[in-house]
Amino acid sequence: MSGTEKMITLIIPFYNCEDTIGKCLESVSNQTIDKDKLEV
Repeated sequence: MSGTEKMITLIIPFYNCEDTIGKCLESVSNQTIDKDKLEV
């Protein structure tokens, strides 16, 4: 697999958690990985 870019996929299951989903997505956004390699 040399020369291929790898991506990270996050699957965040949620149900009736409107009080915490914003903080969760903010935490994902604050990670140091390049945003173009991240799929949520």
